[in-house]
Amino acid sequence: MNCQKCGGKGYIEIEKICGTCGGTGKAKSFDPKIVNLSEEQIRLFMKGICGVCGGNGKIRIVEVCKACGGRGKVKRCQICGKETDQELCLDCRKKPHAFRIGNSCGIEDLRIGKFYVGLVSSITDIGAFVSLNRRLKGLIPRKLVQNIREGDEIVVKITNIGVGGEIDLAPAELQNYAVIELSKDLEVIPISEAQKFLGRMVKVRGIVTHSKETAIAKIFTIVDGSGSVNCTVFDDFDADLDEAIEVIGTVRRNGIDALEVGKILGEEAYEIRKKIESEIEKACEPEFRGFLIGSDVLERLRDDMISVARELKRAVYKSRPIIIRHHWDADGTCGGVALELALQKLVENVYNDKEAKYYLVKRKVSRAPFYELEDLVRDLDESLEDAERYGDRIPLVVLVDNGSGHEDLPAIQQFILFGADVITIDHHYPDEGVDKYLLYHINPYRVGGDSNFTSGILCVEIARMISDVDLTHLAAISVVGDRAEGIVEKYVELSGLSREELRDLALAVEFEGFYLRFKSASTIVHELLGFGRKDRQKKLVELLSSYAKEAIEEQLSTGLENVKVQILPNGVALAAFDVESYSRKFTFPPPGKLTGEIHDRLKEKYGKIVTIGYGPDFAIIRSEGVNLDIPKLVEQLKREVNACIDGGGHLVVGSLKFVEGKRKEVLAKLASKIGELS
Repeated sequence: MNCQKCGGKGYIEIEKICGTCGGTGKAKSFDPKIVNLSEEQIRLFMKGICGVCGGNGKIRIVEVCKACGGRGKVKRCQICGKETDQELCLDCRKKPHAFRIGNSCGIEDLRIGKFYVGLVSSITDIGAFVSLNRRLKGLIPRKLVQNIREGDEIVVKITNIGVGGEIDLAPAELQNYAVIELSKDLEVIPISEAQKFLGRMVKVRGIVTHSKETAIAKIFTIVDGSGSVNCTVFDDFDADLDEAIEVIGTVRRNGIDALEVGKILGEEAYEIRKKIESEIEKACEPEFRGFLIGSDVLERLRDDMISVARELKRAVYKSRPIIIRHHWDADGTCGGVALELALQKLVENVYNDKEAKYYLVKRKVSRAPFYELEDLVRDLDESLEDAERYGDRIPLVVLVDNGSGHEDLPAIQQFILFGADVITIDHHYPDEGVDKYLLYHINPYRVGGDSNFTSGILCVEIARMISDVDLTHLAAISVVGDRAEGIVEKYVELSGLSREELRDLALAVEFEGFYLRFKSASTIVHELLGFGRKDRQKKLVELLSSYAKEAIEEQLSTGLENVKVQILPNGVALAAFDVESYSRKFTFPPPGKLTGEIHDRLKEKYGKIVTIGYGPDFAIIRSEGVNLDIPKLVEQLKREVNACIDGGGHLVVGSLKFVEGKRKEVLAKLASKIGELS
């Protein structure tokens, strides 16, 4: 418990009469040559004021608290509870007692003539070996061994300690004795300083944030606000998440090998948890360095973006896994990688565990432009299994370049039921019903912006608040890859790369992403985006982008021959292309990419154009120079055609899904709606 005299501080402030002025506060004689004073003190003396006490006549000095020896804590007698500087008070030392020493105690903590509780580990021809703890073992000579069996707990007396560390014991007969628990008397150190004591014994306190069991030990991850450490426990000990524990052990390069471990309970546990929570909150405060570009939209999103950065940092400090689910295209990939790299750097700074960044930060790819149930089932099943096997928390889910539409709701709602929190960082037109299920929703449309503020831009700016990493070129790739325009083109200038280089990078990312399918393949993607060997990256981008361009041109030549264009009464050119019949299946470019490439060629000829790439049960829409609102269009089609219609996207770029048997009716109605546009 805390020392009552110093209040747990370990020192006492005492007010004394100033010896320089004798308590008058006025300067007497002053010789600056013989006194080490500051300039301010000298100025006071020149004015006739005592510079030592500042004119008060009294000074405050700090002394080490004698009651607790500067520890801030006081010991209590383990028998009667009186305050004492040892395990027992003077009166109780006279009563029968034996010490049970913890594994932290060494031979230097033993005393000849004292009684100890031990366990008979083996009986041999020379006598009985008694384990006093995991590290210390003594011998009862054969002639003194009577009625002792292997596995018995007995009281022994230390008769001698040899120069080589041999401990001689004798059986003891004690009646009505008290057992005194004895541990190494160590000061608690911050976890962040543990590596300074490599190979030495330390005591740390923290909150359990993660646990896993191996064949021979349990490994607990604990945090104290200053850092985190893995404690390997070989004893039969268990602790739940968020429990406060104290560990005494030897510091290794990968953590602490625990010699003693115990739970901290009651008021002391509450105070420790409160202090650690306060330290974690301080450490989780994002560092806002300003945005890379000046933008009213970003300024209006700033508070929410800072909150998201804080929440992500808090998850890292509390060992809560983070799942980053992003769309597979260049924009989504750049956004997901930006968060992944920033969070991994933070994990490396906080945790002394090379594996931590792999189980705490998981980047995953979504093939669909929304969080579909197939992805949800994988994520949820893996999370529940990790929670059962390793005691992991249910994760914090970050949806990047998706998560804003009503199509995302079934997956979001299901994950929330199991305790997950979901954050969306997206630039698609949002559905009003999604917000109430999200912890935070970063979307430029919510503050008067538009889709030109890509998900990659938003994630890069948030990532910069988490860690000091240079990710500017990722924002530029997402701008070029998603054909964003306006003020966001400043990211292209800041990247130091040409548009052609950025276009090749975006194309290479999408080409590789298409064939990676559901795999995140962080090592390959990081290399491709310039976070590996620069010489190899350049060759890789050239190789992949050339493959992608060749594949696009090959299918374009067929596609442009079979696209049908008609001018509608309102002057809009409607281009229809049967993707299913006139393109290769399961190869790059996919239907959406091919439709976009055809649209880019046609818009050079037609000022106002809508391109529709359709298949048996889907339609992909691209537009230019037309006042189109695809989410609104989808809602109208739902009401007017009974075809299980669903879809969405940006205002002028999106897609539809419907049942195959209603394709003609849906496409006819879609063309009719486009013809009615003003």
